[in-house]
Amino acid sequence: MVGTEVGNYRILEKLGEGGMGVVYKAVDVNLDRVVAIKALNTELSGNPELEERFRAEAKAQGNLSHTNLATLFALLIENGRPWMVMEFIEGETFEHMVQRRGPIPSEEAVPLFRQALLGIGYAHRMGIVHRDIKPANMMLNNHGIVKVMDFGLAKVLGARRVTRTGAQIGTAFYMSPEQVLNRAVDVRSDIYSLGVTLYEMLTANVPFHADSDYQVMTDHVNAPPPLLTRFYPYVPKDLEHAVLKALEKNPADRFQSVEEFGAALAGSPSVVPAPVPAPDQRTIVPAGSSFAFTRERQIIAAGMLAILALAGVLLAGRLGARWPSLPLFAHNKSAPIPIPANNIVPVPPPVPVNPADGVAVAPVPDAGVVVAPVVPALVIPAGTVVAVRMIEGVNSSVNQAGQRFAAHVDAPVIVNGAVAISAGAAARVALISVAQAPPAARTDVRLELVRLSINGATYRARASIFEQLGIPFEKKHAAVGAAVGAAIGGIFGHKKGAADGAVAGAASPFAVNIAPQTRIVFTLRDDITVSQ
Repeated sequence: MVGTEVGNYRILEKLGEGGMGVVYKAVDVNLDRVVAIKALNTELSGNPELEERFRAEAKAQGNLSHTNLATLFALLIENGRPWMVMEFIEGETFEHMVQRRGPIPSEEAVPLFRQALLGIGYAHRMGIVHRDIKPANMMLNNHGIVKVMDFGLAKVLGARRVTRTGAQIGTAFYMSPEQVLNRAVDVRSDIYSLGVTLYEMLTANVPFHADSDYQVMTDHVNAPPPLLTRFYPYVPKDLEHAVLKALEKNPADRFQSVEEFGAALAGSPSVVPAPVPAPDQRTIVPAGSSFAFTRERQIIAAGMLAILALAGVLLAGRLGARWPSLPLFAHNKSAPIPIPANNIVPVPPPVPVNPADGVAVAPVPDAGVVVAPVVPALVIPAGTVVAVRMIEGVNSSVNQAGQRFAAHVDAPVIVNGAVAISAGAAARVALISVAQAPPAARTDVRLELVRLSINGATYRARASIFEQLGIPFEKKHAAVGAAVGAAIGGIFGHKKGAADGAVAGAASPFAVNIAPQTRIVFTLRDDITVSQ
């Protein structure tokens, strides 16, 4: 496609590809304007009803004009294939931001998220529900402005967004319970998806994660979301409460508008407590001794030197003696105590006393203080986020507590602006428990990060617990499970799929399977001191 033209638009390069279609960077040859063109899948082509829905939705979306919404310029039907021409945005999606950085601190995440709320609230007031809110559809441009993309597209496609198993599992992570059950949706469905999006921004985890979209959707309907602080302990409690309210199963229990959601966020603390790194220290070792001076003792010693020097000058002036000048060492927060090139700090000679006073002072040989600079050990503080990707899989029906599994660090760990742990570093994850949680038959699998390879050495780690729960399906839940299975089976396989899905939903397996390449985010509970 690169180099070809679609209507008045020349394709420049391919930007990305997903389950729905391909996105290209293009230029409007008439206006010399760079745009983004989304080419929808060929399976969506040649359907007159679908094309008419596209035209109607594009007309509604084309009337949306807001700073925080990506503008839809045109809808093209070329050779029976729909093409959407949109504003080209240079920047980074929220999805990529979380993948690159891990949890976003609340004082940064909340203002960005509230920008998105402004655009979505405007569209809601114009009568348009997004239906496919997720971090991949929110982008921070190079000017610091958040743009929400793909407005109204899910309404046009309907259930087609999730008809291909695995192709759109990312969408399943953010679906509201009413979407899963194929019920009517309104702005409160968007609020649920917004809650999942903010949850992921703050913790680098979605509330429900599994290897199949069936399990994820089932969790949206039945399972309570884990506390955000389980994944990242520095999320303020008020903010955690607001996110969990947005994730209520019943739409009536959620925020009833994005404005109400935004007001709850405005009252949340914007400063997140974080570990304070230890100050730099320099060790001072007197000649012939191993006694170590801390920074505080340095200051006291410098003050004593200054007092002795001043006393010597005053007394020498009174006695008429001539003494060589002695440098005075000043100490402040911005400059360390000066260290001579030969690493010897001179010590003033004893002050002579007038013989008339009847005190004789014996000569004292010169002495010195040897200053030995010591490189401080690198400390990776508690609260640091370490994302790992599993190399080996974990299956609750096969593996046992105590087993350890190979993994590697998925993204560099930055401490004080420097890389402390490189991406790809070896890691070990321990299966610390596999249990059937009463009263229902539900598997509870808990993993912990226990070893990290740093600069060729292995260090013990203590981190937050990653917990994966199976869904309890008691008799009272069988009907709900059957309904979920029927809804999902109907999407995938129509009438027969609905019947098969109902059976599967009523008798869902309880085993938990964490596949290889699964990304898990841990938070260190203890400092790790790395030898230099």
